Amino acid sequence: MSDIIGVIYPVPKKFVDRLMVKNRTVFVKYLGGRATNPKIFPNHKLVFYASHDAKELVGEAKIKSVELLTPIEVLDKYGNRVFLDKVELMNYATQRGRTLSKKLLVLTLCAIKPYSPPIKWTESMTMAGKYLREQEYRELVKRE
Repeated sequence: MSDIIGVIYPVPKKFVDRLMVKNRTVFVKYLGGRATNPKIFPNHKLVFYASHDAKELVGEAKIKSVELLTPIEVLDKYGNRVFLDKVELMNYATQRGRTLSKKLLVLTLCAIKPYSPPIKWTESMTMAGKYLREQEYRELVKRE
């Protein structure tokens, strides 16, 4: 049995408040390479890493559902619940030569909880994120 209980994904600091304060409960992300089957499932945790200069874990949420949808499907289904607005999502969707047919990982969230204070993160974090294991999570909770 895997001890993966969730994932840590980077979020640009300018978007963190939308998840923590404005309660936009749909997180979208392109998966790297050909990954189409992430090892995350409903009831797993999503921990938010504020990227760029912050380099800190700013909060967490419980994953309610996991889907793979195109950007248009995301907007049709979730509208303004997505943490990116329509223009931002379309810009993200067409970066790096992507087309609107490429599917995004779509996580609907509940029980969003900010960390106060945020937890400094000293490890490197790529845009692909990092799976979160039970022991790592226990250590994070102790530092909170």
